[in-house]
Amino acid sequence: MSQTTRRVILAAVVLATLMPAAGFGPARRAAASPVVDDEQLAREFVAKLGRLVDAATADGGTLGSEAASLQLATAEGRTVSLPAATVPCAIGPERSVYEAVMPAVVVVGSVYKCGKCNDWHMGGLASGWLLSADGLVVTNHHVFGRDPNHRFGVMTADGEVYSVDAVLAADAPGDAVIVRIDTRGRQLSCLALGKAPECGDDVTVISHPAGRFFCLTEGVVSRFHRQQQPRPQPADEPPSAGDRQPASPAAGRAAVWMSVTADYAVGSSGGPVLNSTGEVVGMVSRTFSSRSSERKRGASTPGDQMVFKDCVSLETLRRLVAEDPS
Repeated sequence: MSQTTRRVILAAVVLATLMPAAGFGPARRAAASPVVDDEQLAREFVAKLGRLVDAATADGGTLGSEAASLQLATAEGRTVSLPAATVPCAIGPERSVYEAVMPAVVVVGSVYKCGKCNDWHMGGLASGWLLSADGLVVTNHHVFGRDPNHRFGVMTADGEVYSVDAVLAADAPGDAVIVRIDTRGRQLSCLALGKAPECGDDVTVISHPAGRFFCLTEGVVSRFHRQQQPRPQPADEPPSAGDRQPASPAAGRAAVWMSVTADYAVGSSGGPVLNSTGEVVGMVSRTFSSRSSERKRGASTPGDQMVFKDCVSLETLRRLVAEDPS
């Protein structure tokens, strides 16, 4: 090997070593993924939301289930205006979708008192996401108004808890609702609505299945559909026998639904369905098992079970938002 060749090889080795430090190579991840402490977050949610309810005044405070039921009816068909100044989360060369989006994904839940003690207890838990920095939160319609004497709040990934103070827009047939939280003057991370996805597009879901907070799953869009049939099982409640999905008053027919292959479970209701750039293209709503109808008919052959994962479509979400062009 000639002296010139040795020098060329040595220069190449040195350059390869220096490239990451000089910014020429692939960016190194600055930090490892966060470790989520499920039990600690659950305790903080109950304690902090309980304190907010106790501190509420007669003029305002945490939304209760009875008031939520009334406000859901009043807000049906309404829209919210999205400020043009809102700057949503964005992924970058050193930020994954999970890292970028996690601050804008929230826990939506409730607390209640059992009547046998003075303690606040955990009620329902679901998922949701921030649509604006000033506290507009999107989740499922079915999350609110079912249990009496419950008070609703939202928890962000940093453990901060905010009270829900009003329902602003609702679409019962499409299973979507926008509520306002009291951010106490803080500007929060938020997400943007994306472009309409196509079948086969990659999607990511971040939600809280079975109390496993901030869980990421991946899949693809499998289909879009309308259907009038016994209502499939929402992600956090059992199906009601004979309950049929109503037609959307706005469309004059059943709402459009988007099915995905990404996994989710009880507690995932309201979780955002994201595209590859971290924009929202749908929202977790419900599941439906292909075996449930066979059992009702008394079928003798079990067949293969398939669970359909139906999500609120982008079309439904856009019906609730009137973007401000200014």
